[in-house]
Amino acid sequence: MPVREGFFAFLEDIGTPGDGFALMGGVHLTMLCGLAVLTAVLCIYYKRLDGRRRDAMRKTIVIIICAMEAAKQLSFPLIQGRYWLDQLPLHLCGLSIAIELVHAFYPNKTTQEILYSLCLPGTVAALLFSNWSMYPLSNFYCLQSFFIHTLHVTFPLMLLIAGEMRPRAGQLWRVALFLAIVAPPIYILNKQIDTNFFFINAGSVGSPLEVFVEWLGSPGFLLPYAGLVAMIWLFMYLPWSLSKIINQKIPR
Repeated sequence: MPVREGFFAFLEDIGTPGDGFALMGGVHLTMLCGLAVLTAVLCIYYKRLDGRRRDAMRKTIVIIICAMEAAKQLSFPLIQGRYWLDQLPLHLCGLSIAIELVHAFYPNKTTQEILYSLCLPGTVAALLFSNWSMYPLSNFYCLQSFFIHTLHVTFPLMLLIAGEMRPRAGQLWRVALFLAIVAPPIYILNKQIDTNFFFINAGSVGSPLEVFVEWLGSPGFLLPYAGLVAMIWLFMYLPWSLSKIINQKIPR
């Protein structure tokens, strides 16, 4: 069976556009609900473990994530017989692998804050505005994308629910420093090889960023993009900040 007709059909070889699924359509929402249940089960199970087994589960999930990404990357030269530069793992979800790997083995304040403030909302957005919707569910690249992004969401949620992660707005400078170091070279690389890693050179199709690009063009859309990130951070950090204030005022 030719690759274009099989489980590993990719990009221009996927057949007709109708082979995929509609964003927020029945298939997409059903898949998201099923994956949400999987995430909930893993988080509840993780919370019930002792410290040693939690450590093992964190590392196991990260190893699975690495294996899934390696399978995707190796499929290009081994199965497709070619490689696309825009498939380099340089999107936020790809860099999340490195952040999770470090945190699983050497947890620290910087990786914790990046996991919560960038990786978690970024992968949730990826699942909601899936840029792999052109693929049918029976396709390897579709299934790999759904499941690896689900594990990206699950990893920080496990830590949150188990009480091992407590986000602090005062630590966001670490995230800002990370972005200041990573974003400029990625922006330049995008210009050089015609890619859109981090979606900082153009918006993701089907996402709110696409609207910003239509209004202000590129790089003008980066201003409302930054505003959107700030708004998301406000909603993500406000409950934790209020909780800290309330706890400080309650007499011990």
